[in-house]
Amino acid sequence: MGLNAQLLTVAIQREPDILIARQRARQISQFLGFSSGDTARITTALSEIARNAIEYGGGGTVAFAIEGQALDRQDLVIRVEDKGAGIADVKAVLSPDFKSRTGMGIGIKGSRALMDRFVITSAAGSGTAVVMAKRLPWSTSKFGAAEIARLGSELAKANEATPLGELRIQNQALLASLHELTHRQAEIERLAVIAGDARDRAEAAQLVAERSVVVRERFMALTTHELRTPLNAIMGFLDLLDMELSASITEKQKGYFARVRRACKHLAGVTNDFLDMAQGDAGRLRVARHPGAARYVMSEASALVAPQAAARDITVSLSETTDHVMYLGDVDRVRQVLVNLLGNAVSFTPPGGTVDVVATRVADAAPGGTLTGGPWCAIRVEDTGPGIPSDKLSHVFEPFVQLSSEGQATRKGSGLGLTVSRQLALLMGGDLTAASTGAGAVFTLWLEGGAGNETGNEPDVEHVGATVAVADPARRSESLITGL
Repeated sequence: MGLNAQLLTVAIQREPDILIARQRARQISQFLGFSSGDTARITTALSEIARNAIEYGGGGTVAFAIEGQALDRQDLVIRVEDKGAGIADVKAVLSPDFKSRTGMGIGIKGSRALMDRFVITSAAGSGTAVVMAKRLPWSTSKFGAAEIARLGSELAKANEATPLGELRIQNQALLASLHELTHRQAEIERLAVIAGDARDRAEAAQLVAERSVVVRERFMALTTHELRTPLNAIMGFLDLLDMELSASITEKQKGYFARVRRACKHLAGVTNDFLDMAQGDAGRLRVARHPGAARYVMSEASALVAPQAAARDITVSLSETTDHVMYLGDVDRVRQVLVNLLGNAVSFTPPGGTVDVVATRVADAAPGGTLTGGPWCAIRVEDTGPGIPSDKLSHVFEPFVQLSSEGQATRKGSGLGLTVSRQLALLMGGDLTAASTGAGAVFTLWLEGGAGNETGNEPDVEHVGATVAVADPARRSESLITGL
C-alpha cells in the first residue's frame, strides 16, 4: 500500500477542542491541495463526529494520517476514537430508516456522505472508532518523507485556535460557499436558457422535417400520376404510329421517331429510379425472397442490354463457376439490379471490349465486409473499361453521383441506378460492392445462397442464349451474348 504516515493527534474533551481539531484539519487539507469545497466537507464531517465523541463518549482523540492506496493514490485519513459506552447496533444507526431521538445518527450519516471512505466500529461498553478518508486530488504530487516533515513543521508553527478566530474562519468559508453556489446557480440558469433555445430549434427542425416528408409524399404521388402515366401513354402511341406509318415515312422521320422513343425511355427510367429511391428512403420499398437460378436471371438481364451492347460491338459473356448456382431473392429486383450493372458496364467499356458476368457459390463471406455467415450467391459483373478512380470508389453508391472517364462524356442518367441497386440488394438480405482492377470495374451482387434444385418457376433452359459474338455491322441488332 506504500506510505502510512501519522501526522498529529488532537485530544478532544470539551467543545473548544473541536475548534482546534477543525483548525488542524483545515491546515492539513490546504497543505495537501484540497479545494475549498473539499476542505469544508472534511472539517464539517470531523466536527460532527468529534462532537459525538464528546457528547456520547465523554471525549477522545482525533488522529490525522496520510495513507497510500491502490493506483498509487493517497488518502487523508482521520480517525476519531472515544472510550464511551459504545453503540449497541451500528447497522441500525446507519440504516436509511433509522429515527434518531438525540441526533447522533443524523450526524453520522451526514458525515459519511461527505467523505470518500467511512468506517465505524463500535460495540456496547468498548467505545467507538470512526475512520474517515478523503482521496487526495489527482493534481497533488505524491507525498514522501520530505513533504511529511515539511507539513509537520508548518503545523508546529500554527497558532492555537480561538473561538472567535474559528468563527471568523467559518464565516469566511460560508461566504465563499455561498458565492460559489450563486455562481453555479447563474451558470445553471444560463445553461437552462441555452437548452431551451436548443429545444426550440430542435422542435422547429422537426417541424420542417415533417413538412418535408409531406411535400415529398405529395411530390411522389404527383410524379407517379402526372409523369409516369403520361410517359407510358406517349411510348405506347409512338409504337402504334411507328407500326402504322413505317411504310409511308422517310428514313429521316424514322430517326425522329427513334430519338423521341429513346428520350421517353430515358425519362421513364429516371422517374422509376427516383421513385424507387424515395420509397426505399421512406421504408416502403418491398421485395420478395424466393429461390431462383442465377443463370436464368443473368440471361434475361443480358438480353435486355443486348441491343446496347451490339451497337457498341461489345461482347457480354455469361458463365457459372459451379453448376446451378441458386440465390434467395426477388427475381424482378435481381434482374433490375443486373440490368443497371450491365448498362453501366456497356456504357463505360470501349467498343470491341467485353463484359463478363459470372455466378459463384461462396461458402463464407469475405472477412471485413458487412456480410456474415453463408453460403452466398455472388454475381460478378466485370468490364474492360477504364475502371473507377480510387478517390471515387467510396462514392459510387451515393445518389446523383455520375462518373466519367478520359475521352468520354459523363454518361447520361439520373445518377440513382447504383443507389437504388444497393438499396434493393440490402433489402434482399445481401449487398452490392464495387472494386476496380485498374483495367476495368467489378461490381458484385451478393445474395443469400438458395438451396435445392432449379425451380420450375424459372424460364426454360432454351431461353438461355448461346449466340456467338458477331462483328458484321449488318447483323449488329442480334444479341452479342456468349456462354451458359
